[in-house]
Order: sequence, then structure tokens, then C-alpha cells
Amino acid sequence: MADDLRYLSSNTTILEYGANTYNSTTASSEAFTGYYQVIYRANAIIEGLTNYTGTSAAVNKQLMAEAKLMRAYCYFILVNFHGEVPLVLQTDPNVTAYLPKASVSEIYKSIVADLIDAKSNLLADYSFTSGNRNGVNKFTAAALLARVYLFTGDYQLAEANATEVIQASNLFSMIPTATMGSALFVKNSTESIWQLPPSLVATNQSTTEAASFIPSSNVIAALNFDLRPSFLSLFSTGDRRRTLWMRDLTIAGGQYVIPLKFKYRTTTEAAAANVTESQIILRLAEQYLIRAESRARLNVNLGGALADLNVTRSRAGLTASTTSDRALLLEEIALENRKEFFCEQAYRWFNLKRTGQADAVLPVLKPAWRPAAKLYPIPLLVLNNNPNLTPTTGY
Repeated sequence: MADDLRYLSSNTTILEYGANTYNSTTASSEAFTGYYQVIYRANAIIEGLTNYTGTSAAVNKQLMAEAKLMRAYCYFILVNFHGEVPLVLQTDPNVTAYLPKASVSEIYKSIVADLIDAKSNLLADYSFTSGNRNGVNKFTAAALLARVYLFTGDYQLAEANATEVIQASNLFSMIPTATMGSALFVKNSTESIWQLPPSLVATNQSTTEAASFIPSSNVIAALNFDLRPSFLSLFSTGDRRRTLWMRDLTIAGGQYVIPLKFKYRTTTEAAAANVTESQIILRLAEQYLIRAESRARLNVNLGGALADLNVTRSRAGLTASTTSDRALLLEEIALENRKEFFCEQAYRWFNLKRTGQADAVLPVLKPAWRPAAKLYPIPLLVLNNNPNLTPTTGY
């Protein structure tokens, strides 16, 4: 959907999303309804724990805060993919089944309220999940708040929340250059703030990313994606991300480069290597770049913004930037974001839209591009089930 990857296979749905030619009829309802299923469960937990006395007050507080954080995360994804969507905050189907869309500002207001509440009530460590980072704590909420505030343009609050996470050095630290290829995208990495539980990955898949990007055999039919040459050209000589997070392949005489942040297609392969890889939802590097961008946009502490930018540059093996011009610094931060977080969630897609660049960048690669494609359509099945829902503008 963005501009870092090329799709090389023949799945019709993926081809449509790659070309941004989706519509309400062909759009899959699976992801859309999947997020609402999680939201429903979160709402049920919140309602069920209210005045519940079967567990301790401390456990109730933690679980309710976790539910609010999860609800906020789901709405963050939904609002960035779809724009206006129903804001469901209760479980009564007589109400929820027929809700109209809420405005983007209303949805963000709910996201922020949930995250502030979660941040106030979650524990300050991972003890609730026995040290495992597929659980959440107050710094998970702060990290997600920092991202949300960046997206809404509340840069002072984005900077403040990112700083809280960065200063929690007893929990979080950047994986060093020497091991960034092997120790970052693994279970309980010190750079991870929030990881996806392994139970959410398909059977015998180590991670969804590895299963999608690494071909099962050295034939062209097994290759689904590769990285665009235009993207590869952004990496300077000596950038360790180019050597440690990618793999060059020769298949049927053709040259391809695939993402390799995750190294093992199957749990069998990972087990043989004695490695447990985990998808990361939030990690420390993002907080440095959020703080860098926030400081630069506020036009205060540009030296601090530059220092934050150089955290990821230095880890990648690059010389420190010395940029003093604010506009150039913002350009460098945007480029660093793109190189650091390629193929992680929808990072590039969301940032293209957040920064207003999608309509300028994507038509060059996608002849069928139209401005309405910045939002995914609400699937027709969902529209048909709720007469109060209207199609996404442009569909």
C-alpha cells in the first residue's frame, strides 16, 4: 500500500491493496471486524470489572487499564486506516449494531482518554506478566500516547511522553550495533516496549513477517515481496540495516532483496536455532524519533532533537548528523523513520498520510492512485449490516 515493497505474486486482494485500487465491494471485512471483536472484548472486560469483587482491587485496576489500552490501540489503527468509524464503548448490541460513524477528532479524544487512564493505573514494570513484554505497563501507555500525540500535532505532549519512556532505562535500552541483527526482534528484547503474544501468530509461523517475506524455496513462485530499488538507494554505504535487516537473493537469474528483520519462517526453524522471535508493536527507537520530531516541530531544543536522531543513526553504523537547519533536520528525521521502521506494521503508510505526502509520493509508482485511496473503504458487508453507516468518502 505504500512505496517500500513490490508485490510479486498473484493474490487479487493483495494486488488491489498494493495498487491502492480497493473498493467497498472487494475490501476484506476480516481486519475491520477483527479490530472490533477485540474492542468488544475490551468493553466486556471494562463493564464486567466495574464493581466486581471476585478479584483484588489491584488486579481489577490492572486488567481494566489493560483493556482500555487495547481499545485505544485498536481505534488508533482503525482511524488511521479508515478515518471515521463507529466509536463503540459498550457491549449492548441493540446500541452498538447501529451506531453511525464518529468523527476523527472524537475517536482521538477517546483514544487519549483511555491511554491517560491506562497510564495512571498500570504497573510500572512487567511483573504482571512475569517479565514478558507481551504484557503492558504504564510505559506502554506512555509510548502509545507519544505516538498518538505526534499524529494529532500535540508535540509538547508527544515529547513529554516519549521522554518518560526513554528515561525508564531500568526497563528499556537500545540493542547495540553488534547484535541488532540477532537480538532486537526477539522475545523480551530490551528495546521492545510491547510485543505481540506468540499465540496470535498462525500455526508453525515464527512471525507473520517472516512467513510473508522469506520464500519457502529458491523459486520465483515462492517469492511474494521484495524491496523496491528506489527504497534501497536510500541506504548509505555502511548502514548496517542494509546488511543485517535485508537479504540479497538470486532466483532464476534475477536479483531481489527481501526484508529480514525476522529470520525464521517457521517455529520449527526458530526452535532449531534456539531463538524465539516476536513481532514488536512498540519499541524504544520510535520514542527517540518521536521526541526528535516533536522538538524540531516545536523549534525548541534543536540540539536535543539532533541528539535523538543520532541515537538510531549511530546504532546503524552511520556517522552522526550535524544538521543545524530545522527544515533539513525534519527531513533527516523523516528519512530515518523510513529506514528504521521499514516493513513494521503500517509505519510508512501512516507516516505518508500523517505528513501529507501520500498524494505527492504515491502517484509516481501507482498510476491508478487517487486521493480517496488514503482511506480504506468500510467493507460492503459491514455497510449492509448497519443502515446508519455511510460509505467512506470516495467509495
